[in-house]
Amino acid sequence: MRTLKHAAISTLALFAAETASAASFPCEKAATAVEKSICADEHLGRYYAAARAALGTGKTCLAQDQKTWLKTRNACKDAKCLRRAYLARLAVLDALQPGMTAVKNIELPPVDTLMWIIPAAQDTEAAPPAPASAPPFTVRGEIVSDVDTGDGFVIRDAAGRKHPILLLMFIEKASSVALESLIGAPGVYEARGRAEKSDDGSTHFSPGACTFVYRLAK
Repeated sequence: MRTLKHAAISTLALFAAETASAASFPCEKAATAVEKSICADEHLGRYYAAARAALGTGKTCLAQDQKTWLKTRNACKDAKCLRRAYLARLAVLDALQPGMTAVKNIELPPVDTLMWIIPAAQDTEAAPPAPASAPPFTVRGEIVSDVDTGDGFVIRDAAGRKHPILLLMFIEKASSVALESLIGAPGVYEARGRAEKSDDGSTHFSPGACTFVYRLAK
């Protein structure tokens, strides 16, 4: 009788390819069965590489997010869990894929889809890096451009409150184009970043931290 470990790897092999060139972490350091399987996964490696290329300066944020995902997925103990984890991660990154890398004949599950990442501002004097202790901050709503009024891009919640996610002074072309494409687009969006207090005591997204923009699953 095959062990659970062997069964998991054997089943996953039906879903994975034999290349590790674009894997999402140094494959020479792969130790666990899950890490080795990830290195063998052509789809995930290709998706991750394409997402990094699409995000430009936001790729560093994605790398951090991928490390978090790897830790979570390493908890898988069987092939079913591994396959579910891979498919969910592919679905998260699907919107950042050009046509040539998008998977075909594989049904991806309905999950919150990553649409863009706004990297921490490069001007660390105007926007000091958010401390590791900064709490998460999440707002759900629609993406709106307030560039003309000087606020930059914001997410407007159901109550009509506007929360800046990319201030005018920190706008760079790639993020501007990406966020413009989400204005008026179908779906409900959610911005996830780190909280920072304003002088008036209110909370806003820290420009010194990565802010992730997702389209929520239906």
